[in-house]
Amino acid sequence: MSTDTNPATTLPARTSRASGIYPGHVIGASFGVVFVIANTALLGQPAQLVIGALGVVAAVVVVAGFIATIRRGGRPPAQDLARSHVAFWVIVAIEAALLFGGLAVLNRIEPAANVGWIALIVGLHFLAFALWWVRGQRELLVVGAVMASLGAIGLVIAFTTHDAALVQLVAGFGSGLVLLGTSTATAVRVLTGGGAPAA
Repeated sequence: MSTDTNPATTLPARTSRASGIYPGHVIGASFGVVFVIANTALLGQPAQLVIGALGVVAAVVVVAGFIATIRRGGRPPAQDLARSHVAFWVIVAIEAALLFGGLAVLNRIEPAANVGWIALIVGLHFLAFALWWVRGQRELLVVGAVMASLGAIGLVIAFTTHDAALVQLVAGFGSGLVLLGTSTATAVRVLTGGGAPAA
């Protein structure tokens, strides 16, 4: 039986949590704010305003966590950095091709499905990151699985009801909550001393 434990050829036996807030968290939170603000038309005012304000507050917390991580000398694990360039760009290239190619098709046959498709592809890209970039990263696995599921549900809603506002609420707003929620939870852990960024 092989005892090869090379991280480039094996998957982790268990998942791990992020030890700090890194640029990916800030980017994810930024997109989360956009998803939350842009996809709540069905809720109307003043709910949209309140949700948008809460989203901005959550993003500020994430930025604070990022600053705290930098001040503590935190950085992503070295084993992740070594494989980051090739894996990252391959995943992003495939994501872009699927995203824009799919949107071009959906704009012709069912525009209401656009937000569902975006959530599905972005969710799958997080899962790909967890498998081939930062392997076993718990936040990536959670975000990817939930967003992909919400995207799939959004597609079903689009093709059965043709209700774009409902798709936006389920797949768009829901995905925004996931992106903001996971990054904010990690940021709170870092700011309260629960995270221990590596020096």
